[in-house]
Amino acid sequence: MEHANQARLNTLEQGFLQVCFKLLRDTIVDRLKRMEANSLITNFLLLVAFRFGFAHLLARMLVTFVLNVLVYFINDYIDVDIDLASDKKDRAKALYIKNHQRTAFALIVCVSAGLLLATLLYSKSVCFGVIVALLIIFLYTDYFKNMAYFDVIGCFIWGVAMAWPAIPDFSWQGIQRVLLIGILTASFEVIQCVKDYDFDKKYNLKTTPIVIGISNAFILVRTLFLLAALYTMFVLHEVAGVLLLAPILFSTEQRMETYWMKLRILFGIVWLVLMARLFLSG
Repeated sequence: MEHANQARLNTLEQGFLQVCFKLLRDTIVDRLKRMEANSLITNFLLLVAFRFGFAHLLARMLVTFVLNVLVYFINDYIDVDIDLASDKKDRAKALYIKNHQRTAFALIVCVSAGLLLATLLYSKSVCFGVIVALLIIFLYTDYFKNMAYFDVIGCFIWGVAMAWPAIPDFSWQGIQRVLLIGILTASFEVIQCVKDYDFDKKYNLKTTPIVIGISNAFILVRTLFLLAALYTMFVLHEVAGVLLLAPILFSTEQRMETYWMKLRILFGIVWLVLMARLFLSG
């Protein structure tokens, strides 16, 4: 009897771990397909630019990876019903979460607790970034995402928080750099909402583009581009910021996917230049 009970427990444990693995794997694969989780790249470049030693670079990249998987999984967990109704989302992934919601919730609690404890022991600054990122993903997905302007502000905070683990602890020089990431993340949020305009309107969501209209949303996006350029040139004192004025001239009549990709390439080039100059200045 004892052996039978132990076998059942082992089977249950194995099944639980398999479900957890699939839940997290599906989230990672989905985000890679959609070319999201950009903070993996931006954070790596930040860590190199600030000349972190190998051990600290590895530790902070591990935090970045786990945090990315966790926040996107939390987003998928909360949005499961919306994703099931969308023809643009991975229905099989959403259905699997729906069928394993208790396990998914337990996974979120355990990974969050483990990440918070580990980062608290490692660095209070990194832990602070993790706390803000987890708090904002819950607020954004549950509330801000359906509130005009708050969705943009929420993504600004999210962008800053996701990059925070890659800067020296509470470094003003680092904070100045991640604030730029926040501005760029906010601009991408507006564009993403424009891409999802028809779906969001169908389900009576109140995103910024729906409330102010698409034409005004692009005015807001261009204003954020201008802000990012001025911030880079006059706060970071980097002439590469002038490149961030280029998207103001991009046509908004082209396919949003093309528009989105052009911005990703341009912002990536600017960020690479900024990080190279930061590295060389050290």
